[in-house]
Amino acid sequence: MPKAARLSRPPMKTPALLLPPASLPEPSRARRVPAAPASDARPPARPRLSREAERARLEHLARDLGFHGYPDSFAAARRLGRQVTLYVGPPNSGKTHAAFERLAQATAGAYLAPLRLLALEGRDRLETRGVPCSLLTGEEHVPVPDARVVSSTVEMVNTRQAIDVAVIDEAQMLFDPDRGWAWTQAIVGVPARELIVICSAYAVEAIRRLLAVCGEAAEVREFERKQHVQLLKAPVPLEALRAGDAVVAFSRREVLMLRDRIAQQGHRVSVIYGALPPEVRRGEAERFASGQTQVLVATDAIGMGLNLPIRRVLFSSVTKFDGEADRDLTESEAHQIAGRAGRYGLHDEGHAGVLREAEQGALRVLRQLLQRQPEAPPGFKARVAPTAWHVQTIAERLGRQRLRQVLGVFMEQLELDNEHFEVAALENMLELADLLDRNAGALDLTDRFVYAQAPVDPDATYQLEHFLAWAANHARSGRAGAPGFLDEVDGHSRLDRMEQALRLCTLWLWLDLRFEGVYGHVDAVTALRDELNRGIERQLKSRRPLWQHPRRSRRV
Repeated sequence: MPKAARLSRPPMKTPALLLPPASLPEPSRARRVPAAPASDARPPARPRLSREAERARLEHLARDLGFHGYPDSFAAARRLGRQVTLYVGPPNSGKTHAAFERLAQATAGAYLAPLRLLALEGRDRLETRGVPCSLLTGEEHVPVPDARVVSSTVEMVNTRQAIDVAVIDEAQMLFDPDRGWAWTQAIVGVPARELIVICSAYAVEAIRRLLAVCGEAAEVREFERKQHVQLLKAPVPLEALRAGDAVVAFSRREVLMLRDRIAQQGHRVSVIYGALPPEVRRGEAERFASGQTQVLVATDAIGMGLNLPIRRVLFSSVTKFDGEADRDLTESEAHQIAGRAGRYGLHDEGHAGVLREAEQGALRVLRQLLQRQPEAPPGFKARVAPTAWHVQTIAERLGRQRLRQVLGVFMEQLELDNEHFEVAALENMLELADLLDRNAGALDLTDRFVYAQAPVDPDATYQLEHFLAWAANHARSGRAGAPGFLDEVDGHSRLDRMEQALRLCTLWLWLDLRFEGVYGHVDAVTALRDELNRGIERQLKSRRPLWQHPRRSRRV
């Protein structure tokens, strides 16, 4: 695998994601507003007047920040009179290939991907066509001289600079409760004269309604699969696996345990799951595609974007844990995963089924899911997340400087929803905001807001402790300090510890791109990332068992 490109800092300190819409004034640094002095007025009257004044301020704020003006806040997009086409079809129908053919012809273009892995693939697709392409993700900016296109994650959309062609991929993610706001922002705000939106059929009406609010219409170009997915008549035992099979599980634990059992039967196995870095996932996919491995074991990550020569997709379960409880797969998930079976030019048709080891009745459930077509959530409204402008406006109007309070006003108190838009549910951001107020409250409000958007899982103690320590150091001294995790792990450590350290590398690089001169150590962190990627690849290629019960540790 080629060595990862060295990180390079973009010319702007803050990526477009964190900037206010172009039509709005650039916010000044949030200032600390002193608390109102205590009053000697009679207690009974003062609370009532305060409540009335508070209510009046909130009503004025709601009018000023209301979502009725959301589309017009993207002035660059509204000026263009965009031509919008929806590329609609199931997996492996050729819609993404057609979109890239058009993008390759653009003099200035953008590809907006749902994952860093797909942003990397997008760059490679364009470069193989001879199109110079830069890369921009949350953690890295790799500019290319004379680049005509930038391949980026959807959150990094530039809503200010007009371009010829933009491609938004996997736009049915508009319905995602956690990240849907990023597709709302991209669909409404990307300033492209020609906009191509790749999506599943059940998302078409929701996207059309969103465009109508912008005063735009969309043509629909439909794509059909060149092969059909057939449902297997009986469950497949593990010992009957053969070359070209992909086994789908829904947790890292299940993926590794299945990988070990299949490897014991003599198969060479590739694995793909969310905790693996994109470079490793690409390497595992390439090993399977080239025939170096016979069987792929993966989470539902294979349902998004990766085109692989899969003969049969076999579900190890038809339920998954969604962060709160086990639930049945949805029709959309079943179609997206099963649709990866079969590939034009390699397999005449694909097959989907279940393992014999799956729960009782799994084949019947899968049959029912595939017989039903996915549908959009009833009463859906496009989600909108707060920007730095929202945060600054609320802070200045209400005199509040705790980020948790400011975000709480936006998400919980202001009546911003209308018939088309609603406030995104960003529980992680609220939780991080509270922790940042308590641990790094000396930071400017705007800086705390940037920190609150970092790729941190509040439930991952090891990551959260490092994150808060860096933010606290930043608040005290203006520097994050040395990345101590560099000396705690190497390419020969346990698999789970290398994965954890890679998440710290990603977080450090994400923060370095946003706080110039605060983090640094980029070469050392990037070198560790490359070493850990190689170490993980070595372990995945080995035939020894990979599943180990994780050890409790406060260290990485």
